[in-house]
Amino acid sequence: MSDSTDDCNFVSPTCLVEDTVYGYTPNLGGNAFYAIVFAICALIQFYYIFRFWRAWKTFSVLTFIGCCGECCGYIGRIFLHKNPWDGAALPIQLVLLMVSPSFLAASLYTTMRALVRYFGPEHTRLPERFWTWPFVTADLVGFFLQCGGGVVAAAGDRNPSLADIGNAIMIFGVSFQAVIMLVAAVLTVDFAWRIVRRHVSRVFADLPRDLKIFLLAMMAAFLLILTRCVYRIPELAGGVGGHMMRQEVEFMIFDGLLILLSAILLSAAHPGFYAGALQISKVHNYESKTPVVLDDRSETYDIELRSSQSV
Repeated sequence: MSDSTDDCNFVSPTCLVEDTVYGYTPNLGGNAFYAIVFAICALIQFYYIFRFWRAWKTFSVLTFIGCCGECCGYIGRIFLHKNPWDGAALPIQLVLLMVSPSFLAASLYTTMRALVRYFGPEHTRLPERFWTWPFVTADLVGFFLQCGGGVVAAAGDRNPSLADIGNAIMIFGVSFQAVIMLVAAVLTVDFAWRIVRRHVSRVFADLPRDLKIFLLAMMAAFLLILTRCVYRIPELAGGVGGHMMRQEVEFMIFDGLLILLSAILLSAAHPGFYAGALQISKVHNYESKTPVVLDDRSETYDIELRSSQSV
């Protein structure tokens, strides 16, 4: 943007839409639709927090936060539709839509240790206790990097050098998140391959139908979030107000739609309904159909938000 737009607060003959960060007026219908669906997913997850408090509260809390952030981000874009020069709506939606998917990714990581216990920790190269917290912690590091970078970039709306610094931080944050997801994917594929190699074709064929649905939904959500991260890297590399950042259709598809679908999957295939087997069987036994019921609360697969219990 040129120096002549430094005092722009509304669209006018001297303050054109084309001179804003996005260079367009956000579509009202599309952004309102996304905001409504994310709000519905957030309400569903809020119900799940209490419905599955014992076993899956952390999964639900993280997904709830992610959906709320996405909803508020698209509400910010609705305000930008009304006024593309809105100095408050721009940083709010920029930061929220950048960081909110981190919470959805973190919710997926909370299910990993339960899956390792179910299929058997002997199949994984990574110790069972490292299958959740390290990934969640790394994801949160990526979150803070993206959040900090987004704040700096938004503050540099009219200061190119400051915007470039914030943009670089965001690029590092989203790249870091993508790398962590790729590491998790490689370890998960290796885990699945070692199970198949040991038990041949029986392992997945014998899984309960609900658990199969859960696994497919979580894999799909994981790939959707990862694809969004990959899209964000070149978008941010183009700089704040760069060419890719000015393409609304691409943004609505490769960021909005992908994260929307992942939120729907995390809500529709919630582990409380579809992963009951993970709570019934401590370790899946391929030779016996007799489940082992977990009576000890410490053996549930949720992460205690306020617990100092060692993992």
